[in-house]
Amino acid sequence: MNIITGQIEEIFVSDGMAMGKVSVRGAYLKVPLTFLMSAKVGDTIVIESGVAISKSKQEHTTEI
Repeated sequence: MNIITGQIEEIFVSDGMAMGKVSVRGAYLKVPLTFLMSAKVGDTIVIESGVAISKSKQEHTTEI
């Protein structure tokens, strides 16, 4: 398995398929959003083998 997370920067349609421009550690990937039709710009998603499979809930921490 090759699981990573990234943030959706842009959503567009390519060849009739919803795609996301996803920021992953400073690089951008084009990721099919077929399984995440409710995804929106700003969402953090889980990507497995180049396909978005779920949204990720990130915990926010505040340093004191």
